[in-house]
Amino acid sequence: MTTASLSRPRYTATKLIAALALPMSINTLSFADSNHPDLTITPEVNETQVVFHWKNDRCSDDNIPDSPARAFRSADGTVNLYATHYINRSMSGKTLDSVKPSCDVRFKANMSPQPQLYDARIWLQTFYSEDNGKTVVSLASSDYHGRWFKNCDESNGKNLGCWWSAIILAYSNNGGKSFTTQSPSDRIIAQSGHKFSKKQGGPIGFLTTSNIIKLNNQYYSIFYTSKYKNQKMGNCLARASDIKNPSSWKFWDGQDFTIDLSKTHNSNTNNNTCTTLQNITSKVRSLLWHSETQEFIAVYEDFINKKGYTPRVDARFSYSTSKDLIHWSKGREILTIAGKQNCQPQSPAAYPSILDSESEDVNFGTVGRKAYLYYTRFNLGDDCKLTLDRDLLRVPITLGASDR
Repeated sequence: MTTASLSRPRYTATKLIAALALPMSINTLSFADSNHPDLTITPEVNETQVVFHWKNDRCSDDNIPDSPARAFRSADGTVNLYATHYINRSMSGKTLDSVKPSCDVRFKANMSPQPQLYDARIWLQTFYSEDNGKTVVSLASSDYHGRWFKNCDESNGKNLGCWWSAIILAYSNNGGKSFTTQSPSDRIIAQSGHKFSKKQGGPIGFLTTSNIIKLNNQYYSIFYTSKYKNQKMGNCLARASDIKNPSSWKFWDGQDFTIDLSKTHNSNTNNNTCTTLQNITSKVRSLLWHSETQEFIAVYEDFINKKGYTPRVDARFSYSTSKDLIHWSKGREILTIAGKQNCQPQSPAAYPSILDSESEDVNFGTVGRKAYLYYTRFNLGDDCKLTLDRDLLRVPITLGASDR
């Protein structure tokens, strides 16, 4: 099954159906009244596999899994798996199950000191190809920290280094062997509506994206934004008619896709904000279509502080489901990774995503009954501090449908 041939879910209201450009079913049902079965996800923890072992597989010390695992197939059939740092490298192989690390740098930003360029450090996070892997579009997370360039008032402890972040567009014309970007004015998809300030408090702007789902010639992705002034923190749904055009991406305003977040504004009272999704407060790391339940799946992580004589932080990987990308179910746990005792506030793991080795979608946007939950394991030092020593793991999972 390809993404373009996905079966269509049913929706809650005429306005939502029109906004999503999907056909209305004869009997429009509310989310709660759906006749579709519940989705269950069962992990097989005893069969956990190491995909990337930092001590053995790294090309350099900073070659680390620092983003959710995402994959796509190139035109020659090669599967490319990214879970990359800002020095962007991939793993590749004939299948998702046989990928090996590559030391080739596929993309690296220019460490520009100018915040408005968003060209300091860039993580390639989301990949999508329309032509079977000949050209590949990437939604990338671009970070600027004023601290890196002595451009931050750090007398305010909340500044966090004056962290300024945006989502930009990158692309490849050679099947993903290398990526590039357009000029700064032509590559920004989502950023804070306000200009950079040395006294902002942070982090500010759009930090991450899910992968991309295509429906009826429209492209959808979920972007996570921090809270700043009138913008609430959380996940915002965006839609584009032209995936290669950054200005084509428009964000959900609670009624329709009208919000353009590619520009900044001088006003401190800017109301050009996106409406955040309910029931999912954490960063969505994976967005998939599950044909058996006719639902979308969003995967994310939460960090749970355990108190007592031996306090720790656990990483809980969860999922929610939806039929319209707007209304999401409450979260259900997939797997929880126990943290190291007496090591608060550091988590033991992060960046969960689901990939199906047998997906026929070039962009791995579909999932069947068997798949893998990928995540990054942090191997903490004796002092409980986060180090570069981290591994990419995957756990076999079974996705099933149970009647309500």
